Amino acid sequence: MSSQHHYTSPPWPRNLKTIAAVGFLVLAALVFWRFFEFVQLFVLAALAAFILHPILALFHGRLKLPRGVAVFITYLLFVLISSALAIVVGTLVRDQVTGLLDNILGTVRGLSQFTQEMLATLSTATVQIGRFYLQAPTEQINGMLDQFSASLVSQVGEFIGQGGSWVTGVAQTAIATVTRGIVLVVLSIYLLLDGPRIFAFFERTAQQTGYGDDAAILIDDFQSIWHTYFRSQVLLALIMGVLVSLALFALRVDNPVAIGIVAGVLELVPVLGQYLTMAVTIALVAFQPEPPLGMQTWLYVLLVAGVLFGIQQIQGNVILPRVHGRTLALHPVLILLGVLMGASLVGVLGAILAPPILATVKLIGTYLWRKMLDLPPFPAQDTVETRSETADEIHESSVFR
Repeated sequence: MSSQHHYTSPPWPRNLKTIAAVGFLVLAALVFWRFFEFVQLFVLAALAAFILHPILALFHGRLKLPRGVAVFITYLLFVLISSALAIVVGTLVRDQVTGLLDNILGTVRGLSQFTQEMLATLSTATVQIGRFYLQAPTEQINGMLDQFSASLVSQVGEFIGQGGSWVTGVAQTAIATVTRGIVLVVLSIYLLLDGPRIFAFFERTAQQTGYGDDAAILIDDFQSIWHTYFRSQVLLALIMGVLVSLALFALRVDNPVAIGIVAGVLELVPVLGQYLTMAVTIALVAFQPEPPLGMQTWLYVLLVAGVLFGIQQIQGNVILPRVHGRTLALHPVLILLGVLMGASLVGVLGAILAPPILATVKLIGTYLWRKMLDLPPFPAQDTVETRSETADEIHESSVFR
């Protein structure tokens, strides 16, 4: 009679589990640091998948198309709509952008001339202190200006002389950009195809340890944060671009559509974008050749700044609460600090992703903190349980009466 062998695997002791967890975290941190460029590609692909997910949900969820077919149609529509918008918008704003570039060059020339005039004024100014008269050394200042001009001209000449290497660098950058774009599209397609499987894997893993409900709530909150943020940021960019374009057109500012496009793009950078829009617009308006209606330049600048400030107040107090809602629930100062830190670490991408990352950290941090204190892991559950206990107490008191 043959005995049947039952496979058993003894559980790991606590120390071994701790060593394995720490080793895994260290290895993950090293991989993240070494291959950070690929992490950025993955993040961009995830963002593309998040943005295109509502279209995919329409075809796959409501029209009941197979997921692969829905992904193909989603990307086909995305390419067609993007190409059409690029052609239409490019044709409409080509002259605006050209005028904006000319305006920027004029602004730079105006600032240079203003600086030279200020230096010339300071070089001839005389300051009296008691019986002594102080005057800036004119010859030294003029010599410094001449040296600066000569250095600038030589650097420009060297830049022009290196045209061949510059063209080679542009070609290499273009090839790298195309390659990254292809990888990004492929990654985003896989994420759209297998995104539900990834979240289902986390839920099954948590279910094995008895935390399936917690994982489901955390995943739902995570998806709500990121979906709402990207949807609201794109909507805010469109609204601000249109409002700024219309307002500047009414004020007869040069190239209002191009400035509105810049304002819409800068709106993607939370908090900081509106201040950059104000600074750029004021600098361009201050050196506009001819203010309308015979207004003084300083009065015209104040008028434009006041209108932009009013639009930003409407955006912050009326539009933003209705678009974002309570999904992020972060203080503006915390968002601003996160944007600055993200920009210093990763650049523009870090600035744009700072708010949802902070909201996600807050979500997970709150869960861990409440679990360590043996509180209900989600504040809403705490409120519901408190109301339930209060209702039970009221019921018991009414019964004993």
